[in-house]
Amino acid sequence: KLSSVSFHKKRIEECLRKNIQINEREAQIEAEYILRFALKKPSSFFISNQKFKIDKIQEEFISSILKKRIKREPLAYIFNEWDFYGETFYLDKNSLIPRQDTELIIDLVIKQFDKESKLNILDLGTGSGVIGITLSKLYPSSIITISDISSKALNVANKNIKNHNVTNIRSLESDWFDNFKEKELFDLILTNPPYISKDDVHLNNLELGYEPSNALVSANDGFADIFKIIDTSPKFLNSGGLLIIEHGHSQGNRVKNYFQHRSFDNIKQHQDINQKIRVTSASKIKV
Repeated sequence: KLSSVSFHKKRIEECLRKNIQINEREAQIEAEYILRFALKKPSSFFISNQKFKIDKIQEEFISSILKKRIKREPLAYIFNEWDFYGETFYLDKNSLIPRQDTELIIDLVIKQFDKESKLNILDLGTGSGVIGITLSKLYPSSIITISDISSKALNVANKNIKNHNVTNIRSLESDWFDNFKEKELFDLILTNPPYISKDDVHLNNLELGYEPSNALVSANDGFADIFKIIDTSPKFLNSGGLLIIEHGHSQGNRVKNYFQHRSFDNIKQHQDINQKIRVTSASKIKV
């Protein structure tokens, strides 16, 4: 006898709550993600098709997803895809899972520049490529460069470039700015660098253990990469060019202070949906 969508949704929710200690709301969201992925249906389908019957093959597929999930493997890696800014991107364990917080960077760019702008944009430490690719679609007259120290992460990003069919974009393997030519100047540099301290208790989270630690952890209490980028960016920015950098919610003051003692002005800090400062932007002082 085949069981309905609503029966399976309850079963998945119970399994998740019991095995990975997430709350009811989180379990509901994850159960819907799993059903959408397993049945290849949009959210709207489940609203009107609660009695839709799930066949044996689909049921086994759902069970195989749950087996991985209860070992705390993130859904993004189980699905090999995740959404960012309304688009779906390929993903594997060689790149960080895109977070909703990072969408704030895209919002800030949209507020600042109109869609016809002809900009030279760099997404530094791109990971799966989501920031650069999202901007290459939003700014078709701009040229986007994405870079990463990890060739494995760049493989993921290049796969996404192909999947999203964007042509105004190129990728470069580089440890921050090391492989960039001296005369290469950008109007806009965006980065979501590693910023977690190696002693941070959050690193005990089993799910973070699946993500590449070099994309998460930075020396000097999590500030080493942020400071290096702020130090080096002016050499690669046009006069008045903008650097937008994501950081941890407790790092805002030190990041702002560091910017103030470098070749930047117009320093602004931006809050996420939880009213925490998560992004700082600044312009290279015009000469």
